[in-house]
Amino acid sequence: GRVTERLPALCAHDVLDAVLALCKDEEKDHSWHGACLALAELARRGLLLPNRLGDVVPVIVRAVQYDVRRGPTSVGSNVRDAACYTYWAFARAYAPSVLKSYIPELSKSIVVASLFDREVNCRRAASAAFQECVGRQGADNFKHG
Repeated sequence: GRVTERLPALCAHDVLDAVLALCKDEEKDHSWHGACLALAELARRGLLLPNRLGDVVPVIVRAVQYDVRRGPTSVGSNVRDAACYTYWAFARAYAPSVLKSYIPELSKSIVVASLFDREVNCRRAASAAFQECVGRQGADNFKHG
């Protein structure tokens, strides 16, 4: 975030592209976790411009559902938790008019996570992120919110 603040806009786009490239390999949960946190920080600081949300939102939706089997266990709760934080950061960073077209896709994934995620901390994070979004984005984006 802080480094990107000091770069020209073209270089900032390159940073975002590099962060999104971390999410190409489904097996690297630590990369997904770091990418979600970086995206949240970029949004929180106003460095993730609205014209790039179309590239970012599908990644966050996939991250909210991230789960990879490794032997007898599965990993991904850290990624899902970070994705909820990113959703929360988006709700705080953008005006309702900016997020309006992305709210249905984001909200469906976060509500499913708040109800059915096997980890209680992920359910709580998803619930808190959704509540923040409904509160910040208002009646324009949530008819019965």
